[in-house]
Amino acid sequence: MSGKRGPRSAESRVKGLLVMLPWLMKREKVRISDMAAQFSLSEQDLIDDIQLAAMCGLPPYTPLELTEVYIDGDHIVVGPNKHFERRLELTPSEAFGLSLLAAAAGDIPGFQRGKELKSALKKLRKVLGDGIVDVDLESPEFLDVVTKAASTRERLDIVYWTPGTNTESQRRITVRSVFTDKGHWYVTADDDASGETRHFRVDRMRSVTGTGLYSMHREETVEIPAWFSDTTDKPVVVLDIDPRAQWIVETYPCRSVVEGDNGMIRAELVASSEHWLSRLLLRGGDAVTVVSPPEYVDLRARTAAAILGLYENKSST
Repeated sequence: MSGKRGPRSAESRVKGLLVMLPWLMKREKVRISDMAAQFSLSEQDLIDDIQLAAMCGLPPYTPLELTEVYIDGDHIVVGPNKHFERRLELTPSEAFGLSLLAAAAGDIPGFQRGKELKSALKKLRKVLGDGIVDVDLESPEFLDVVTKAASTRERLDIVYWTPGTNTESQRRITVRSVFTDKGHWYVTADDDASGETRHFRVDRMRSVTGTGLYSMHREETVEIPAWFSDTTDKPVVVLDIDPRAQWIVETYPCRSVVEGDNGMIRAELVASSEHWLSRLLLRGGDAVTVVSPPEYVDLRARTAAAILGLYENKSST
Protein backbone atom coordinates (compact mmCIF):
# COMPACT_ATOMS: atom_id res chain seq x y z
CA MET A 1 0.00 0.00 0.00
CA SER A 2 2.99 2.33 0.35
CA GLY A 3 4.89 1.64 -2.85
CA LYS A 4 5.04 5.32 -3.86
CA ARG A 5 7.53 7.77 -2.45
CA GLY A 6 6.45 10.78 -0.45
CA PRO A 7 3.65 11.22 2.07
CA ARG A 8 0.58 9.05 1.62
CA SER A 9 -2.70 10.80 0.91
CA ALA A 10 -5.50 10.82 3.45
CA GLU A 11 -7.66 8.99 0.92
CA SER A 12 -5.22 6.08 0.58
CA ARG A 13 -4.79 5.84 4.36
CA VAL A 14 -8.55 5.70 4.96
CA LYS A 15 -9.06 3.11 2.21
CA GLY A 16 -6.31 1.02 3.76
CA LEU A 17 -7.85 1.19 7.23
CA LEU A 18 -11.25 0.11 5.90
CA VAL A 19 -9.59 -3.08 4.68
CA MET A 20 -7.21 -3.62 7.59
CA LEU A 21 -9.55 -3.11 10.53
CA PRO A 22 -12.06 -5.88 9.65
CA TRP A 23 -9.08 -8.18 8.94
CA LEU A 24 -7.59 -7.27 12.31
CA MET A 25 -10.87 -7.85 14.15
CA LYS A 26 -10.97 -11.45 12.98
CA ARG A 27 -7.56 -12.03 14.57
CA GLU A 28 -7.90 -9.70 17.60
CA LYS A 29 -4.12 -9.60 18.18
CA VAL A 30 -1.28 -9.71 15.65
CA ARG A 31 2.40 -8.80 15.51
CA ILE A 32 3.19 -5.39 14.04
CA SER A 33 5.78 -6.94 11.73
CA ASP A 34 3.34 -9.60 10.47
CA MET A 35 0.57 -7.10 9.77
CA ALA A 36 2.96 -4.66 8.07
CA ALA A 37 4.13 -7.46 5.77
CA GLN A 38 0.53 -8.55 5.08
CA PHE A 39 -0.47 -5.09 3.82
CA SER A 40 2.89 -4.05 2.31
CA LEU A 41 3.41 -1.20 4.75
CA SER A 42 6.42 -0.09 6.72
CA GLU A 43 6.01 -0.73 10.44
CA GLN A 44 6.04 3.03 11.14
CA ASP A 45 3.32 3.70 8.54
CA LEU A 46 1.23 0.93 10.05
CA ILE A 47 1.66 2.31 13.57
CA ASP A 48 0.70 5.81 12.35
CA ASP A 49 -2.47 4.43 10.72
CA ILE A 50 -3.47 2.43 13.80
CA GLN A 51 -2.99 5.50 15.98
CA LEU A 52 -5.18 7.44 13.56
CA ALA A 53 -7.88 4.76 13.76
CA ALA A 54 -7.75 4.84 17.55
CA MET A 55 -8.88 8.48 17.47
CA CYS A 56 -11.93 7.77 15.27
CA GLY A 57 -15.43 7.24 16.60
CA LEU A 58 -18.84 8.82 17.01
CA PRO A 59 -19.97 11.87 19.00
CA PRO A 60 -19.51 12.65 21.86
CA TYR A 61 -16.13 10.89 21.27
CA THR A 62 -15.95 9.34 24.70
CA PRO A 63 -13.79 6.22 25.19
CA LEU A 64 -16.87 4.05 24.66
CA GLU A 65 -17.47 5.62 21.25
CA LEU A 66 -13.88 5.48 19.98
CA THR A 67 -12.41 2.63 17.94
CA GLU A 68 -10.99 0.08 20.38
CA VAL A 69 -7.62 -0.57 18.78
CA TYR A 70 -4.21 -0.03 20.39
CA ILE A 71 -0.55 -1.05 20.34
CA ASP A 72 0.71 -3.33 23.11
CA GLY A 73 4.47 -3.80 22.83
CA ASP A 74 5.17 -5.36 19.46
CA HIS A 75 1.52 -6.36 18.91
CA ILE A 76 -1.62 -4.60 17.66
CA VAL A 77 -4.72 -5.43 19.67
CA VAL A 78 -8.36 -4.76 18.79
CA GLY A 79 -11.38 -5.27 21.01
CA PRO A 80 -15.12 -5.61 20.30
CA ASN A 81 -16.12 -2.66 18.15
CA LYS A 82 -19.62 -1.95 16.89
CA HIS A 83 -18.31 0.30 14.12
CA PHE A 84 -16.62 -2.59 12.31
CA GLU A 85 -18.75 -5.57 13.23
CA ARG A 86 -20.20 -6.03 9.75
CA ARG A 87 -18.36 -8.29 7.35
CA LEU A 88 -17.13 -6.96 4.03
CA GLU A 89 -19.31 -9.47 2.14
CA LEU A 90 -22.59 -8.21 0.72
CA THR A 91 -25.86 -9.77 1.76
CA PRO A 92 -27.92 -11.25 -1.12
CA SER A 93 -30.36 -8.31 -0.99
CA GLU A 94 -27.50 -5.79 -1.10
CA ALA A 95 -25.91 -7.56 -4.05
CA PHE A 96 -29.24 -7.61 -5.89
CA GLY A 97 -29.76 -3.90 -5.18
CA LEU A 98 -26.35 -2.99 -6.58
CA SER A 99 -26.99 -5.08 -9.68
CA LEU A 100 -30.33 -3.36 -10.15
CA LEU A 101 -28.79 0.10 -9.94
CA ALA A 102 -25.97 -0.85 -12.30
CA ALA A 103 -28.40 -2.27 -14.84
CA ALA A 104 -30.52 0.88 -14.68
CA ALA A 105 -27.47 3.12 -15.05
CA GLY A 106 -26.46 1.23 -18.17
CA ASP A 107 -29.62 2.43 -19.92
CA ILE A 108 -28.94 6.11 -19.24
CA PRO A 109 -27.89 7.89 -22.46
CA GLY A 110 -24.19 8.74 -22.45
CA PHE A 111 -23.39 6.52 -19.48
CA GLN A 112 -20.11 4.63 -19.78
CA ARG A 113 -19.09 1.79 -17.49
CA GLY A 114 -15.61 2.17 -16.03
CA LYS A 115 -13.31 -0.77 -15.45
CA GLU A 116 -14.08 -0.72 -11.71
CA LEU A 117 -17.82 -1.09 -12.33
CA LYS A 118 -17.26 -3.84 -14.91
CA SER A 119 -15.09 -5.75 -12.46
CA ALA A 120 -17.64 -5.38 -9.66
CA LEU A 121 -20.52 -6.55 -11.88
CA LYS A 122 -18.50 -9.57 -12.98
CA LYS A 123 -18.09 -10.59 -9.34
CA LEU A 124 -21.77 -10.02 -8.61
CA ARG A 125 -22.80 -12.22 -11.54
CA LYS A 126 -20.80 -15.08 -10.06
CA VAL A 127 -23.04 -14.88 -6.99
CA LEU A 128 -26.38 -13.94 -8.54
CA GLY A 129 -26.06 -15.60 -11.91
CA ASP A 130 -26.44 -14.03 -15.35
CA GLY A 131 -29.67 -12.42 -16.46
CA ILE A 132 -31.25 -12.18 -13.02
CA VAL A 133 -31.65 -8.41 -13.29
CA ASP A 134 -33.56 -6.89 -16.17
CA VAL A 135 -34.46 -3.21 -15.92
CA ASP A 136 -36.91 -1.63 -18.33
CA LEU A 137 -36.62 2.15 -18.14
CA GLU A 138 -38.98 4.50 -19.95
CA SER A 139 -37.30 5.45 -23.21
CA PRO A 140 -39.32 8.16 -24.98
CA GLU A 141 -39.15 8.38 -28.74
CA PHE A 142 -36.98 11.50 -28.89
CA LEU A 143 -34.71 10.84 -25.89
CA ASP A 144 -31.62 10.09 -27.99
CA VAL A 145 -32.20 13.18 -30.14
CA VAL A 146 -32.48 15.63 -27.23
CA THR A 147 -29.57 13.98 -25.42
CA LYS A 148 -27.36 14.50 -28.46
CA ALA A 149 -28.58 18.09 -28.78
CA ALA A 150 -27.59 18.74 -25.16
CA SER A 151 -23.95 18.14 -26.12
CA THR A 152 -23.94 19.64 -29.63
CA ARG A 153 -26.16 22.63 -28.67
CA GLU A 154 -28.11 22.30 -31.91
CA ARG A 155 -31.38 24.22 -31.64
CA LEU A 156 -34.47 22.09 -32.09
CA ASP A 157 -37.97 22.77 -33.38
CA ILE A 158 -40.49 20.80 -31.36
CA VAL A 159 -44.23 20.34 -31.19
CA TYR A 160 -45.10 20.07 -27.50
CA TRP A 161 -48.32 18.91 -25.86
CA THR A 162 -49.35 20.73 -22.67
CA PRO A 163 -51.74 18.57 -20.59
CA GLY A 164 -52.93 21.48 -18.47
CA THR A 165 -54.62 23.08 -21.48
CA ASN A 166 -54.75 20.01 -23.72
CA THR A 167 -53.08 21.96 -26.54
CA GLU A 168 -50.07 21.54 -28.80
CA SER A 169 -47.63 24.36 -29.52
CA GLN A 170 -44.62 24.84 -31.78
CA ARG A 171 -41.42 25.90 -30.02
CA ARG A 172 -37.75 26.37 -30.79
CA ILE A 173 -35.53 25.28 -27.91
CA THR A 174 -31.87 24.92 -27.00
CA VAL A 175 -31.40 21.88 -24.76
CA ARG A 176 -29.10 22.59 -21.82
CA SER A 177 -29.46 19.39 -19.82
CA VAL A 178 -31.35 16.10 -19.73
CA PHE A 179 -32.46 14.46 -16.48
CA THR A 180 -34.91 11.93 -15.09
CA ASP A 181 -37.27 12.42 -12.15
CA LYS A 182 -40.08 10.25 -10.80
CA GLY A 183 -39.82 7.85 -13.75
CA HIS A 184 -39.96 10.46 -16.54
CA TRP A 185 -37.31 12.10 -18.72
CA TYR A 186 -37.09 15.91 -18.93
CA VAL A 187 -34.97 18.53 -20.63
CA THR A 188 -33.99 21.92 -19.32
CA ALA A 189 -33.99 24.20 -22.34
CA ASP A 190 -33.90 27.82 -23.48
CA ASP A 191 -37.36 28.42 -24.92
CA ASP A 192 -37.59 31.02 -27.68
CA ALA A 193 -41.37 31.34 -27.30
CA SER A 194 -41.20 32.57 -23.71
CA GLY A 195 -37.62 33.86 -23.68
CA GLU A 196 -37.05 31.86 -20.50
CA THR A 197 -35.46 28.59 -19.40
CA ARG A 198 -38.17 25.93 -19.16
CA HIS A 199 -38.51 22.22 -18.37
CA PHE A 200 -40.09 19.96 -20.99
CA ARG A 201 -41.11 16.32 -20.57
CA VAL A 202 -39.63 14.31 -23.40
CA ASP A 203 -42.61 11.96 -23.81
CA ARG A 204 -44.86 14.99 -24.42
CA MET A 205 -42.88 16.03 -27.48
CA ARG A 206 -44.95 15.18 -30.54
CA SER A 207 -42.16 15.92 -33.03
CA VAL A 208 -38.52 17.03 -32.88
CA THR A 209 -36.61 18.49 -35.84
CA GLY A 210 -33.02 19.70 -36.00
CA THR A 211 -32.54 23.24 -37.33
CA GLY A 212 -28.85 23.17 -38.24
CA LEU A 213 -28.43 26.22 -36.00
CA TYR A 214 -26.22 26.05 -32.92
CA SER A 215 -25.97 28.01 -29.68
CA MET A 216 -22.87 28.76 -27.67
CA HIS A 217 -21.93 26.23 -25.00
CA ARG A 218 -22.22 27.17 -21.35
CA GLU A 219 -21.62 25.15 -18.21
CA GLU A 220 -24.82 23.79 -16.69
CA THR A 221 -25.56 22.28 -13.28
CA VAL A 222 -28.30 19.67 -13.56
CA GLU A 223 -30.82 20.27 -10.79
CA ILE A 224 -34.15 18.50 -10.45
CA PRO A 225 -36.71 21.28 -10.08
CA ALA A 226 -39.13 21.55 -7.19
CA TRP A 227 -42.19 21.38 -9.42
CA PHE A 228 -44.70 24.21 -8.84
CA SER A 229 -43.21 24.88 -5.38
CA ASP A 230 -42.74 28.60 -6.03
CA THR A 231 -45.76 29.16 -8.26
CA THR A 232 -47.67 32.28 -7.27
CA ASP A 233 -50.20 32.57 -10.09
CA LYS A 234 -51.75 29.09 -9.73
CA PRO A 235 -54.44 27.98 -7.28
CA VAL A 236 -53.41 25.95 -4.24
CA VAL A 237 -55.75 23.01 -3.63
CA VAL A 238 -56.26 21.05 -0.42
CA LEU A 239 -57.28 17.43 -0.91
CA ASP A 240 -58.37 14.66 1.44
CA ILE A 241 -56.95 11.47 -0.04
CA ASP A 242 -57.92 7.90 0.82
CA PRO A 243 -55.00 5.42 0.98
CA ARG A 244 -56.34 3.90 -2.26
CA ALA A 245 -55.20 7.07 -4.07
CA GLN A 246 -51.87 7.47 -2.32
CA TRP A 247 -50.27 7.51 -5.77
CA ILE A 248 -51.21 11.20 -5.95
CA VAL A 249 -48.74 12.28 -3.26
CA GLU A 250 -46.16 9.85 -4.61
CA THR A 251 -46.47 11.20 -8.16
CA TYR A 252 -47.03 14.94 -7.79
CA PRO A 253 -45.08 17.50 -5.73
CA CYS A 254 -47.02 18.63 -2.69
CA ARG A 255 -46.51 21.68 -0.51
CA SER A 256 -47.53 19.68 2.52
CA VAL A 257 -48.67 16.14 3.32
CA VAL A 258 -50.25 15.19 6.65
CA GLU A 259 -51.29 11.60 7.37
CA GLY A 260 -54.10 11.05 9.87
CA ASP A 261 -54.54 8.21 12.34
CA ASN A 262 -57.05 6.50 10.05
CA GLY A 263 -54.64 6.49 7.12
CA MET A 264 -56.32 9.42 5.37
CA ILE A 265 -53.96 11.95 3.85
CA ARG A 266 -54.49 15.69 3.66
CA ALA A 267 -52.30 17.16 0.92
CA GLU A 268 -51.76 20.68 -0.33
CA LEU A 269 -50.60 21.03 -3.92
CA VAL A 270 -50.57 23.52 -6.76
CA ALA A 271 -53.06 22.94 -9.58
CA SER A 272 -51.45 23.91 -12.87
CA SER A 273 -54.93 24.40 -14.36
CA GLU A 274 -58.58 23.49 -13.80
CA HIS A 275 -58.33 21.04 -16.70
CA TRP A 276 -55.39 19.27 -15.03
CA LEU A 277 -57.15 19.14 -11.67
CA SER A 278 -60.38 17.78 -13.17
CA ARG A 279 -58.47 14.91 -14.82
CA LEU A 280 -56.73 14.16 -11.53
CA LEU A 281 -60.04 14.06 -9.65
CA LEU A 282 -61.60 11.75 -12.22
CA ARG A 283 -58.67 9.36 -11.91
CA GLY A 284 -58.89 9.43 -8.11
CA GLY A 285 -62.66 8.88 -8.07
CA ASP A 286 -64.32 8.76 -4.67
CA ALA A 287 -60.91 8.30 -3.01
CA VAL A 288 -60.21 12.03 -3.41
CA THR A 289 -62.20 14.94 -1.97
CA VAL A 290 -61.51 18.64 -2.53
CA VAL A 291 -61.48 20.55 0.76
CA SER A 292 -60.62 23.97 -0.69
CA PRO A 293 -60.92 26.29 -2.52
CA PRO A 294 -64.75 26.29 -2.61
CA GLU A 295 -65.00 26.69 -6.40
CA TYR A 296 -63.33 23.27 -6.87
CA VAL A 297 -65.28 21.29 -4.26
CA ASP A 298 -67.73 19.99 -6.88
CA LEU A 299 -65.29 19.99 -9.81
CA ARG A 300 -65.25 16.20 -10.19
CA ALA A 301 -69.05 16.04 -10.32
CA ARG A 302 -69.20 18.88 -12.85
CA THR A 303 -66.53 17.28 -15.03
CA ALA A 304 -68.22 13.87 -14.93
CA ALA A 305 -71.56 15.45 -15.83
CA ALA A 306 -69.99 17.30 -18.76
CA ILE A 307 -68.40 14.11 -20.08
CA LEU A 308 -71.67 12.21 -19.67
CA GLY A 309 -73.45 14.96 -21.55
CA LEU A 310 -71.06 14.61 -24.47
CA TYR A 311 -71.73 10.88 -24.68
CA GLU A 312 -75.50 11.41 -24.47
CA ASN A 313 -75.40 13.99 -27.26
CA LYS A 314 -73.37 11.65 -29.48
CA SER A 315 -75.70 8.73 -28.86
CA SER A 316 -78.80 10.79 -29.69
CA THR A 317 -77.46 12.01 -33.04
